[in-house]
Amino acid sequence: MCGILFGIQDQGTAASQEPYQRTWSALQELNARRGPSAQDTYNVSTAQCGANVANGQNSADLTFYGAVLHLRGDIVTRQPHVSPQTENVLIWNGEIFDGIFIDHHQNDGQVLMGQLEGISTEHGSDKHSALFLGIMAKIEGPYAFVYYHSTSRTVYFGRDCLGRRSLLWHKEGADESNIDLPFILTSVGYSSFHSDLLTLEEVPADGIYSLSLGSDGAKSLTRYPWVPSSILGQQTSTDSSSCSMQLPFGRVNDCVPTDEQLSEPFPDGITFDQAHPEIVPPVTEDMKGAISDMIEVLGDSVRRRVEDIPRTGLLHEARVGILFSGGLDCLCLAALADRFLPEGEAIDLLNVGFENPRSVKAKAAEEALAMKRLKKQQQGLVSASNNSSQGQCAQSLKTVRQDSKYNVPDRITGYESLAELKNIAPNRHWNFVEVNVPFEEATARRSEILERIAPLETVMDLSIAMAFWFASRGVGCIKNEEGELVPYTSQAKVLLSGLGADEQLGGYSRHKEQFKTAGWKGLIHELQLDLDRISTRNLGRDDRIISDHGKEARYPFLSTNVVQFLSNLRVDLKVDLRYPRGVGEKILLRHMARELGFVRASSHWKRAVQFGARTAKMTESGRSEIGQQVVNRGGE
Repeated sequence: MCGILFGIQDQGTAASQEPYQRTWSALQELNARRGPSAQDTYNVSTAQCGANVANGQNSADLTFYGAVLHLRGDIVTRQPHVSPQTENVLIWNGEIFDGIFIDHHQNDGQVLMGQLEGISTEHGSDKHSALFLGIMAKIEGPYAFVYYHSTSRTVYFGRDCLGRRSLLWHKEGADESNIDLPFILTSVGYSSFHSDLLTLEEVPADGIYSLSLGSDGAKSLTRYPWVPSSILGQQTSTDSSSCSMQLPFGRVNDCVPTDEQLSEPFPDGITFDQAHPEIVPPVTEDMKGAISDMIEVLGDSVRRRVEDIPRTGLLHEARVGILFSGGLDCLCLAALADRFLPEGEAIDLLNVGFENPRSVKAKAAEEALAMKRLKKQQQGLVSASNNSSQGQCAQSLKTVRQDSKYNVPDRITGYESLAELKNIAPNRHWNFVEVNVPFEEATARRSEILERIAPLETVMDLSIAMAFWFASRGVGCIKNEEGELVPYTSQAKVLLSGLGADEQLGGYSRHKEQFKTAGWKGLIHELQLDLDRISTRNLGRDDRIISDHGKEARYPFLSTNVVQFLSNLRVDLKVDLRYPRGVGEKILLRHMARELGFVRASSHWKRAVQFGARTAKMTESGRSEIGQQVVNRGGE
């Protein structure tokens, strides 16, 4: 992983450069947090790169900064990557898991630079764009990058087709195709509170961009969009500006299942609840094949994301952590990760819980009511033994009230799932990390977290980001052999997340509503919308939050190989909403969980992280907060 920062500025007066320099200094400090292993800067002046530029006219300074978190290769590889022969420059924040061969001992940024050098020296600049895009389209893995091709004086930049890595920009000018300077690209930014700094927006993950630095001073911006293969095959133009990137997965299978293909519904009179997870739909031959294939495809995705992480600590220390609510998605990832990591190595399960005053007050009211009922039951009883019993019960309730403020829904589910995990993988050392966040600390970190999620700024964004920020920091407690909580800080640099499962496997309530109103066709349409929207959702925000601690999130469900497999699969083999909640949504993953050995967890319901960890409505006031409302920062 890397923090990348790139800027272009006119060679003007010191006064005209002052806002740019202030912004650059702030962004360099922020990006350094993402890459604690090494940092470097490289400068290029366009006055040195073109014969038509004379006397400094129409010249500009290009500055490249890379901050590296060492996660690939045997040694730390510094960035930016610079070719002494061609003067091309690459800053790379990504992982190549497939598409281009990377040996375990190699650094993927270096290998990619070698590939780009091959097309740079063997072909003229007129063909370079198509060749460059062809290389980038092969990559399976998350990325954001900036690449400067010196011969054509062109800057290429962008994010992968699912937007799994953050990239922000500052660009000026009303014309979308021609921009003014200064121009900035950065992995992380700051909020609009900083009015003295240049404004930043998220770079859309809708294609690869190129910025041509003409010798006449023009700055021409071009987008090469991601398009489905069916559309790409219809393009006939050879104009480089019409080049596109083929999406590595197709559209969602739109075949409506026939009655013969569907499994039998539950008989009349059978009711399902989470207390009876053994009640499951029949497994058809088609479903058996889908379960086996899902384990293989998702397992391969997990393997590629955990097998070659450099070891920086002791042999038994965890290199991999899992953002662990105890839910279906993260539990399956934990079981698969166990298959591909050395047996003696720990895996950290990061489970976060917040002291939420609203929830604590509600719990206190509930316990007060219980005490009131207890007193009524004991009215008229005056014996010393009864009075003693009442005192003991009151003390017990007080103890529960003190100890249970972090017993949030995800903590309870987490421990339940841990017990099943230990049953199927008893030789693995599972560090269940209780990340307990007092209200005072959450409040103290609020402004800092708001800065990291920028340019996003809604109440919902903050609620989700708080859970991820504290969980990924990894500061908490684990239970020792005597069952006592002892302080623990996770050193795992790679964190697996189950994000992407709900979107592709029908885990949201909106999927149920579409099925109710429009049947299978409506459900298929909604799944396609979710797939189309993944790149515009909040993966950039999550990347900025988690990498603030010098750690990297990896999303096995969002491997483009997994997305392709699930897109091809018939809809009823992924989600069958004829069945009740806890059965039909994500039915493939539930069957897979049972195949892996999880019985109780296979019936877990979907619960959003802000409710599972209790970061939603994190306030002592009674003021109602709306998810899409902009956070009020008036008190800061």
